[in-house]
Amino acid sequence: MIPIHFKNPEVNTVESLYCRLGLTKKGEGEQDDLRKKPKAVDGWCKANLIIDGKAYSFPEIIKADFSILTRIRQEIDDKNLVMPDDLKNYMVNTLYEIRFPRKEFVDALEVTVCPYCNRNFVNSTYDKTMCDLDHFYEKSEYPVLAISFYNLIPVCHYCNHTKGTKKITYSSHDGRFKTDGLLTFDFHIKGADFLYDKQQLGIEIYDTKEIESNIDILKLRELYQIHTDVVQECIKKAMMFEPGYLNYLINEYKDLFASKGELYRIVFGNYYDEGSYGKRPLSKMTSDILRDLMMICYSMDLRNVSDK
Repeated sequence: MIPIHFKNPEVNTVESLYCRLGLTKKGEGEQDDLRKKPKAVDGWCKANLIIDGKAYSFPEIIKADFSILTRIRQEIDDKNLVMPDDLKNYMVNTLYEIRFPRKEFVDALEVTVCPYCNRNFVNSTYDKTMCDLDHFYEKSEYPVLAISFYNLIPVCHYCNHTKGTKKITYSSHDGRFKTDGLLTFDFHIKGADFLYDKQQLGIEIYDTKEIESNIDILKLRELYQIHTDVVQECIKKAMMFEPGYLNYLINEYKDLFASKGELYRIVFGNYYDEGSYGKRPLSKMTSDILRDLMMICYSMDLRNVSDK
C-alpha cells in the first residue's frame, strides 16, 4: 500500500547496485564485458524478449523500471517462454540467493516499514537486513526477473509468508498510484463503552480494484482488527487536542518545535502526510482516522499543516 523509491539520483543508485552483482569483467574497450554465465543469460534475453522491435539485454532487464518489467512479463506469458534449467538455476540459486546485495538494496530504498501492510519495521542492522524480499513476479515462474531491482520489494516476514507464490495486483514500485488514492481506513462503533473497551470498535478498509487482491490475499482486514486500541487512542487524542489547545502548545513551546507539523506529529503519535507513511508503522491508518476526526469535530484539515 506504500510506494517505494530508490535514493536520488535514482539512475546512479540503480547502477551502483548493478555493479555490486559482479556480472562483468574488464574488457578491451571502454565497456566491460559480461562474464560467461551472464553472457549466456544475455543471449537468451536478446533472442526471446523482443518488444516493439527492441531486444532487451540482461543488464537492461535487471535495471528496468516496473512498467517495462510488466511488458516483459506479458511477453513471457504470451509466448509461453521457458528459460533453460541451467540458466534458471543460475538466476535463482546463484545470483539471487548468493550474489544479490540484499542489505545495500534495502538501504538504497530507504525502507523503514513494510510497504505491503504498513505494520512492521523492516529496517537493516549494520551487517544484515531484518526483512524478506518479495518477488512481485514470482521467481519460479519468471526466473529472468529474479534479480530485477524493480521486481523486488522489502517486506515483513508475515506478508512474504502469507503471499507466498500468490499473485497480487499492486506493486509498491508502480509509480502510477499513491497511497491515498488506493485505500482508506475508517472505524465503526459497536457499543456505548467504546472509549473504554476496544472490543467495541472495528476497523474498516475501503479499497480500489488496483489493490483489492493485496488486501484480500494478505488478509489485512482481519489483521488490522488487533489495532483497535490504536483507534481508541486516536479518538481520545482528537477529543483532547482541539485546535485552541494545539495553538496554545505551539506558542508556549515555540522554541521546542521546528514547525506546527512537528508538534502535531508528536501529539498524535505518528506521521500524517502521505509522503511519510512509510516511516512508522500504522501511519496510514492513524492518518486517515485522525484526519476524519479532526475534520468532523473541528473542521480542521490536517492536510494543510506543513511538517517543514
